[in-house]
Amino acid sequence: MRRVVPAVATLALTLAITATATADPQTVPNGPWVQDSQQVRLERLHSYDEMVKALRQISQRSGGRVALETIGQSNEGRDLYLAKAGTGPTKVLYVTQQHGNEPLGTEAALQLLQRVANGGAGWDAILDKVTLLVVPKVNPDGSERFQRQNHDPDCSGAFCTPGVGFDVNRWHDPAVAPEANPVPEAAAIQRVAIRYQPDLVVDFHHQGSYVTDDGDLITTSIFWPNHPDAPASAVTLSKQMCVVINDTLSRYGFAEVSQYPGTLPRGIARNSYGIRGAGSALVELRGGIGQKSSGMLVRTAFATMGAVLEAAAEDTIDTQDPARADAIPLRGDFVEAPHE
Repeated sequence: MRRVVPAVATLALTLAITATATADPQTVPNGPWVQDSQQVRLERLHSYDEMVKALRQISQRSGGRVALETIGQSNEGRDLYLAKAGTGPTKVLYVTQQHGNEPLGTEAALQLLQRVANGGAGWDAILDKVTLLVVPKVNPDGSERFQRQNHDPDCSGAFCTPGVGFDVNRWHDPAVAPEANPVPEAAAIQRVAIRYQPDLVVDFHHQGSYVTDDGDLITTSIFWPNHPDAPASAVTLSKQMCVVINDTLSRYGFAEVSQYPGTLPRGIARNSYGIRGAGSALVELRGGIGQKSSGMLVRTAFATMGAVLEAAAEDTIDTQDPARADAIPLRGDFVEAPHE
């Protein structure tokens, strides 16, 4: 009998992510799209300083459930934080906002840590089985500028935009030691991986707006390691994670899930942590939207985090058929937001 988590945990997750009913999706407008006349406000998102304050408050009020540690500094000297909870043998690492202009995974991570801090029988049962590791807002310098890259205008070489900075999510290659890594934000995640040896890693990003072959807007794309150096066991486990994510989001009805067309560089987190032997999944939330849809996408990321945690605690990830991941529909065409 694998099920070890009390029903209260599932109930708490269900209540947290239940979405209101929506009409049948349609390609246009099926928004909310950002119109030329619409001002997109970002004030509701946590700035770096606000995130640090929130993390400290969560830790202080958690009664010891959530611990914080500094794992490095950004290129501009901002501290990078790891939040840790639980004592279980299965280690689950969540990484958010490697790209500074992809913020909603961070918002979901803060909500998750708050729920963990509040405790309760369900969460306590999960954290007896799982050690949760969260690195939110990996790229705070880029976040403050709302740009993809970190802030390193003097950068040069691979995956550098001259005068701007590096793409953080290209610098996780296990062959590059943290002390030799020119991207301090990526090096910090490497050190976490080396120190804690996570079993499962989920990296949260945003993509543009895409549609299925039927014209439905895709809210979430997921993928696993596809580099040939990733061992078969890690690829299988990663696909099983993606099956759990797909089934959860599809069951709650507010997400249209597709298979992300992943590329091959070893330095992409999805590939690199698979090469290290972990189950490694990429989650790409729909991007290019205004604040009207942000709540739904935060719920989507939160649901993903909760589903992987619960399945890890129940030891049911390895019961999934990895072939079902290959059957997840491929991501469709990119669509531009229509004008008013």
